[in-house]
Amino acid sequence: MLTTLAHLGMAAHLLALALLFLVSAPAIRAARRTWVEKLRAPAPATLPKLALIVPLTGNAPGMRGCLASLLNQSGPPCDTYFVVRDEADPATALVRELMSGAPHAHLVVAGPASTCCQKNHSLLTGIEEAGEAPEILVFCDSTHEAAPDFLVRLTAPILAGRCVLSTAYHRVVPGDSSLFTLCQYFCALGIHLLQSVPLLCQPWGGATAIRRGDFFAHGVDAVWARGIVDDFTMGPYLQSRGVRALAVPEASLVTRLAGQNMRAWLSWWFRQLLYLKFCMPLTWAAATLGIVGLGFSAGWAVLDAVTGGGAGWLYLAGLAVLGVAFGRLAQTRPPAWRLALAFLVMQAVSVPCYLATWGTNTLGWRGISYKAGLDGRVRAIIRSGP
Repeated sequence: MLTTLAHLGMAAHLLALALLFLVSAPAIRAARRTWVEKLRAPAPATLPKLALIVPLTGNAPGMRGCLASLLNQSGPPCDTYFVVRDEADPATALVRELMSGAPHAHLVVAGPASTCCQKNHSLLTGIEEAGEAPEILVFCDSTHEAAPDFLVRLTAPILAGRCVLSTAYHRVVPGDSSLFTLCQYFCALGIHLLQSVPLLCQPWGGATAIRRGDFFAHGVDAVWARGIVDDFTMGPYLQSRGVRALAVPEASLVTRLAGQNMRAWLSWWFRQLLYLKFCMPLTWAAATLGIVGLGFSAGWAVLDAVTGGGAGWLYLAGLAVLGVAFGRLAQTRPPAWRLALAFLVMQAVSVPCYLATWGTNTLGWRGISYKAGLDGRVRAIIRSGP
């Protein structure tokens, strides 16, 4: 009986991954092609007034280039609001430097959050600073590089009347072939692939655009005022009100990653899984069954392989081949054996990482811990630093 269950679990796992590849790989290739071939969408002569709001903290390597890319967009100048917590934040000095020669850039000091995560507080402060003039609000992370036509592509479906909410994820571009750089690449790719399935599309990192009128008409501001995260509270909430997000893969941002270590990768991956728990608790709980099944099938496969069985080797070989296929969607070309190894490691480590989300309701980020409920609301904020 257990053997039959293991065989079924392994087959189902391989089939699900293969179907995900077939359905979503074209979108990832389209996103990659816009960067590699520098395919640029023509900027319209006129655009409705936009407000680009970028919450940020710190001065991570590469952030300067990422912020500069947001200021160098094609088309009419877009008012860009860089929102920091306080004057002491290292990001403040960086923004002041970048604002030189960019009259459409603005620095906003939000102050510390008291009822929600700092990012949400910064976004809401940026929206208030932008005023009522913008027709479309665009929210973007600060550590991803944008193509010159990013804003044009992200807002095009809204302007064409195809949606009121559009979103673009970020593609990790591995800068080396180290194990944990590739592990994070596969995790981010997995989210990107799922986002490319229309029925599963949710804003989840990267950038999101929405008509300002819809943002307030649906009360997203009130959701964010208590929320543990921005995009992943907005997506399911709006979906419950009949508003679905439309993914725009050609507008995808780029994260250049190299020298990643295990601790940093797992910290990032654990946060992503906690967001799922807080914002889509029923999906998170149901997915646990699949994660347990994956752990059982993988454990059985390893045991079968080391004891001379063929099914275990076949399953592991299938995962390795799929890992190489997924890896070839990257903008760089790591060796096939490293892709296969990293994919196997990522799959195995994700099982205990996911199960660990059952043991905590606290999310830590940038020296601040947030205790949250399964409704995505912050219950308490614990600051470990000034």
